[in-house]
Amino acid sequence: MRRRRAIVSAVIAWSLVHPGVASASQPPQSEMEAVAIATDLARADGIEAQVRFASQADAVAGMPAEWIVPCLEALREATPAGANWLRSGLERAADRAGEALRVDRLADVARDDARPPRARGLAYTWLKARQPQLADSLLDALLDDPALELRREAVDKLLASAATVDEPLQTEIHRRALAAARDIDQIERIAGWLAEHGEPVDLAATLGFVRRWLVSPAFDNKQGVGFAKAYPPESPAPDTAGWQPIVSADKHGAVDLNATVAAEKGVLAYALATVEMPTAGPAEVRIGSPCAVQVWVNGEPVMQHEIYHASEAIDQYVDTADFRAGANTVLVKCCQNEQTEAWAADWKFQLRICDRLGTPLATQK
Repeated sequence: MRRRRAIVSAVIAWSLVHPGVASASQPPQSEMEAVAIATDLARADGIEAQVRFASQADAVAGMPAEWIVPCLEALREATPAGANWLRSGLERAADRAGEALRVDRLADVARDDARPPRARGLAYTWLKARQPQLADSLLDALLDDPALELRREAVDKLLASAATVDEPLQTEIHRRALAAARDIDQIERIAGWLAEHGEPVDLAATLGFVRRWLVSPAFDNKQGVGFAKAYPPESPAPDTAGWQPIVSADKHGAVDLNATVAAEKGVLAYALATVEMPTAGPAEVRIGSPCAVQVWVNGEPVMQHEIYHASEAIDQYVDTADFRAGANTVLVKCCQNEQTEAWAADWKFQLRICDRLGTPLATQK
């Protein structure tokens, strides 16, 4: 740990007096230079410097095996674009290194939950390609791991073990796997097995969707005017008299506003929920909708997305909000446009509140 910190500190100082290093596509000449290039590449953002990013990735790809693991630390603060560029270079470097990339160092990174999750995932992938039995042995301790990629592998290993035992133990294994899983597709697969074997799962509750809402009457959104207009429900203490209480019965917690309000076009509606949070602090608000949406928590704006019928997915939009311990209010504004095609008919949303791994946090009385 002390050596890693010393290298990072030296890299910062070194890069200040070698500002041109990031543009060179030649392989680095020292570990310090390699880490400097990787750190700079990890911060890549935008499209105006694609040539420079490609050059940096080529430089990373040319480094010797012993410098690859130190460069993984650069993934800690990587932008999405930077992570992709850096991963490209590191994977090519690992391919070139072959067996020279030491498996003991890869195992150390993979099992160390203080390391960046993306770094650990890469190290595990390389380890699995070189020494699959060692990689597999690590998974038994990673069932509750903060790196989602490794947690998924651990859950898959646990599920595979069910094939070797009788049905009561298979059911217990699937229950454990369901508690550990965080990826939606994996959770649904496990829940499906349990349902087939006589143990139905409340999928919406397992995934933590907020299902109890008060829904307003419709407001005008013709020509999209309502998205930016602050109607009365956006006041700090909205008057919900006359709003309709609903409880979503959808397995993904979807609130169908066509069914709740009316199957209209060029309108919007608000939905208000009260949720209980176990502790105060930040949490992720995750919403999916084929319509334009805005979200407030305790009267504070969290996100807004004015996109209509482009796509729809669970956790489509994610942002962080501060919550109080105990009761909190969540207000959603969901806008329907005036498109008349059949595929533009849906007017709905689903929302859940999680930690960064997707563990549900909010409950409702």
